[in-house]
Amino acid sequence: MANEEKLNQLQRELRNYCNGVNQFLYNPLFKTIQYSDGVKYFMEKAGQGAYWFLTLIATEIKPAIPSDDFYFIELKVNKDKTAIITCQRDKGEPVLYKKELKYTDCPYSEEPYKFYFDYYDEQQTLILPSEY
Repeated sequence: MANEEKLNQLQRELRNYCNGVNQFLYNPLFKTIQYSDGVKYFMEKAGQGAYWFLTLIATEIKPAIPSDDFYFIELKVNKDKTAIITCQRDKGEPVLYKKELKYTDCPYSEEPYKFYFDYYDEQQTLILPSEY
């Protein structure tokens, strides 16, 4: 497998999660946030595990955004293993949350890892765009 193929392998695998969600899961520490099979796969396979991503959403992003909308969360991993996480309502709208990470073991990808976060009610939902 060529280097370029390896770099984007996780992105390709995440695209296999499509056309709805089979089941929702949750972390006992963050019971109000349910997440899809695709998000679970990302958290298991991104580097040595990316459960920190859910913790960051629950403890930093969720308190920083209004609780009445649908949001786009992106994780852009750079070749030097730094990353930027952003959250906004829609493309072209102001970024409501931004965090720069000095290091992550998530695999580099040309495109950001993208997630939808539904924050309309007491039970928030985190899914991959392909699962919508």
